[in-house]
Amino acid sequence: MAVGSIDTESLVTQLMAVERRPQDIMKTTVQSLQTSQNAWQMIADKLTALKTAADAMTGFHTLTSLRTVTSSDPTSVSVRTTGAGAATSASIDVVALAAAQSTLVSDTFAATTDSIGTRTLDLTPAGGTTHSFTSADGTIGGLAQAVNAANIGVSARVLQTSPGQYQLSLTSTASGTAHAFTAAGTGWGTFTVARPAADAQINVDGVTLTRSSNVISDVLDGVELTLSKTTTNPVVVTSARDDTTIIANVKAFVDAANALGSLIDQATATNTDPTKAGPLAGDYTARRYMDTVRDAIASSLVTSSAGVSITSADLGVTLDKTGTVMFDSTKLTASLATNSDAVLAALGQDASSTATGVSVIGITSGAVAGTKAISVTQAATQATLTGTAATLPPSGTAITMSIVNGSTTTNVSFATGATWTQTASNMSAAMHAAGAKVTATVQTVGGVEQGLNLTADRYGSLESFTVSGAASLGVDGAAAAGSDAAGTIGGVAFTAKGQNLSTNGLVLSITLTPGQLTALGGTSAGNVTMTSGLAGALSAIGAAGGVDGSVQATKDGLTAQITDLQQRITDYDTTLAEREATLRAKFTAMQTMIANLNSMASSLGSLSTTTG
Repeated sequence: MAVGSIDTESLVTQLMAVERRPQDIMKTTVQSLQTSQNAWQMIADKLTALKTAADAMTGFHTLTSLRTVTSSDPTSVSVRTTGAGAATSASIDVVALAAAQSTLVSDTFAATTDSIGTRTLDLTPAGGTTHSFTSADGTIGGLAQAVNAANIGVSARVLQTSPGQYQLSLTSTASGTAHAFTAAGTGWGTFTVARPAADAQINVDGVTLTRSSNVISDVLDGVELTLSKTTTNPVVVTSARDDTTIIANVKAFVDAANALGSLIDQATATNTDPTKAGPLAGDYTARRYMDTVRDAIASSLVTSSAGVSITSADLGVTLDKTGTVMFDSTKLTASLATNSDAVLAALGQDASSTATGVSVIGITSGAVAGTKAISVTQAATQATLTGTAATLPPSGTAITMSIVNGSTTTNVSFATGATWTQTASNMSAAMHAAGAKVTATVQTVGGVEQGLNLTADRYGSLESFTVSGAASLGVDGAAAAGSDAAGTIGGVAFTAKGQNLSTNGLVLSITLTPGQLTALGGTSAGNVTMTSGLAGALSAIGAAGGVDGSVQATKDGLTAQITDLQQRITDYDTTLAEREATLRAKFTAMQTMIANLNSMASSLGSLSTTTG
């Protein structure tokens, strides 16, 4: 009797299906982890959106800098906000506009390449030194280029005043009488002042003010005025806090918080049917992010400078019984009207100092809420060159000197005045125009002017300078270096950069003088406190969604698991291939054995028949 054959393919397929079960489980796990990873990415995106919305309200003076500025006649006086300032309204009359001097030379030329012959040009800025010019290539165009390259506050251009006729035009690079100039020279015709230098004159609430520019930013706090034309009727300029934008910003972070909460609720939802549960079903870590947001809203908000405690409800931000964040703009509007300083401090970031001569002027993203003790034991000073007594050279004497500060050398030219006071003014103007941050003052002994002293405009040890070329005025030599403010903050020693110190996310200004510090007994002590406010707290929570945040760490952990499983799945493919090969070899051997048995059986059957 023949032995039946084996269905090798069916048996191998069934056995390999059993062998693949561990790999199938790993593949299912990878899919689940990838789904979780995608859910975490969406949470990260919502956290980042929350941080972005909150950051619009953080930063020192960010909220007080949100202002609306209006002009009743923007064609005459246009306005823009430049930062924090008190609410104000001012009546402005534009009496005169500032103008830059323009001088036209009568000589005419047929082209910009025409020769100027032996002509030379002398230009003298107001209160400055005369500069003489010639043309390198001998043309009128080359002369204009030489003037512009000198950078003395006067620009030159060759204008086509009529067909085939060109004339040299000279113009101050800045408006105002302080930037007037005189033009002269040899071989020229007449120099006609086509437009004289003029200062702007305005009346602000009846007070007359003069400025050299039509752009004025030092009259109304936080407001820049641009004068366009004189007026016959007063222009009313108003500046007020921009409550509309503040309210919109609060609503933005409330909406961002609710979007985060809705996503987390969906992602962590549980269900007896696993197919209906969220990808992070029951995940406490994910839920904790929204719980932290709710905790921040439920907590009291202590302000630093205002020194009061405010609740989020005072800001119109509350939680309903489901944990949804609610916003009542009417409540916030009312609070802004009655207690604006405290409300703004509770919304954004706030910082203050109790140490004499120490103020907080900025907050950076690295600031952490808290209080640190500060002690200032050294005041910042300016580098000073004390001149020697000298005889004042005759008025109009040209002085050319060099000022070296570190690797920078600045050349300065000016003319002496009739007095030391005028000479100091001329020298200071020339140094500032050349970019040197140094000011000259008169040195007086017994009420008698006898020379000059030079002082760096900025504070600190890096502002040292050396002067050469001013020996006739008694101020050649090296200045005594300035000093930096120093002390301790939070028990850690610090050395400021001049008067400014950036530490722990705060930017401090230390304006104590050595005399003031001595009067305090050698030390100015107090505390520097920073509070984050509601927006600051939400910004910190939202930071978890950033590239360095905790959500990224969670995703990195999932990535590591996925990578490990994918490698194990790949390795298992090799194991499965080897197992299938082994099974096929065994079944092939069995099939061969059965075939041999069948052959033997057939042979035996034949033998039996023959014998019978």
